[in-house]
Amino acid sequence: MQLGLIWKAILSTTAFSTLCLLTTGQQAQAASWKYSIDSFRDGTEASVIGDKSQFEFYGMAYKQTRDKLYFAFNSNLSLDGYQYKSALNGKISYGDLFLNFADTTSFDKANGKLYGIRFDQTNDTRFVSGSGKKKKVEDPKLGLYESVTATSVTTRNVGYSSLQQHTNTVNKQLKGHASYGDLAADTQYFDSSKAAFTSMASGSFLGAIEKIADFSKLGLNFAQFNAKGTYTFGFSVDKKLLPNGKFMASLFAECGNDGMVLAGELKDVPEPSLMAGLVTVGLLAASSRRRQPTQA
Repeated sequence: MQLGLIWKAILSTTAFSTLCLLTTGQQAQAASWKYSIDSFRDGTEASVIGDKSQFEFYGMAYKQTRDKLYFAFNSNLSLDGYQYKSALNGKISYGDLFLNFADTTSFDKANGKLYGIRFDQTNDTRFVSGSGKKKKVEDPKLGLYESVTATSVTTRNVGYSSLQQHTNTVNKQLKGHASYGDLAADTQYFDSSKAAFTSMASGSFLGAIEKIADFSKLGLNFAQFNAKGTYTFGFSVDKKLLPNGKFMASLFAECGNDGMVLAGELKDVPEPSLMAGLVTVGLLAASSRRRQPTQA
């Protein structure tokens, strides 16, 4: 009788511990976004800078679960693009998101070995192969690509010819503060004498992305950093398509009027229910050992 009561107490305690673990796991998962907050005064639109500029990027974030990798962005630039007659296709859009697992110290050294995500169908990303009459231009579908080579379309979109030109314009002429989120404007990660790498020039398709319309249940909160861009949007991708390890994620407007970088790391994330089960077994085993009768 006494042994039965003991086991009931153990099971009750274990159930409570498991519930706490699951609840804590859910809270931790909801709070697991990693943010990169950009300067709020380095997005330019002619002589306008900061929150009044339609090119102000406020921040980006990522979150990983066991199966998915999420990216989110907060910005004044609409996914419909910025209408401008002199731009390449009559509008200036977002470039592609680049993920660099190959060399987190240098974008140039990793170029050709990048992962890229096209999430904006209105942008100027095109894959060109062949030449002359055999020249083929492909409008790649939205999704994740590997073995990506990056290029720039900034000057074809009435934008900056170099990253240094953007920095000088922001800091010296418009009295703002240039940065790339997790990286300073004078970072060695980019060659500042070159234009911003905005777009994929080639790559091999790996898988689709899933656009996220509502982040309310995913715990995203740019407002805690006072990042109050007009638009918050993002997507998820199948995590197994990407390698584990440290990476640098970068995104620029097609004109190079603003851009940001996020430093992250992908790791295996255990299933919360599996962890709870292991803890339950461990608690039962430990309690059983503690309750063993003493040998005479």
